[in-house]
Amino acid sequence: MTAATPAKANPARATPAGLNGTGRNGHTRVTKAALTHTTEAVVAEVFGVPRRDVRVSLADDGGALGMAVSVPLPAPTLLQAARNPQAVEQGGGTLFERAENARSGIRAAASRVTGSEVGRIDIRLTGIHPPAERKLA
Repeated sequence: MTAATPAKANPARATPAGLNGTGRNGHTRVTKAALTHTTEAVVAEVFGVPRRDVRVSLADDGGALGMAVSVPLPAPTLLQAARNPQAVEQGGGTLFERAENARSGIRAAASRVTGSEVGRIDIRLTGIHPPAERKLA
């Protein structure tokens, strides 16, 4: 009497649902440019400025996605502030407080959109982006 030996799996053989032996259907690659444009859109949304005014440089931060962000800060001009002093108070705090709040929003949104762990986010405020003046009819 001989014992039956189990058949070895043939890695070249097709598997159900078109899967290869690794259990994956293929590869998805996201280019650095696509990731950069995506994070620039996130930063623009968080700061409330046009995407064209935002620059993001990406780097590896110990396996996480590190960002160097250059963006204008939404704030009233001196003339707008003189006309409406509450506009400055309603802006959201000091420059540093506003940058820190934005950093938290960028981290959460970028992580959600890209699926990446977000590491260090350096923010450089490059100027002022004044709100649009309302025209009276």
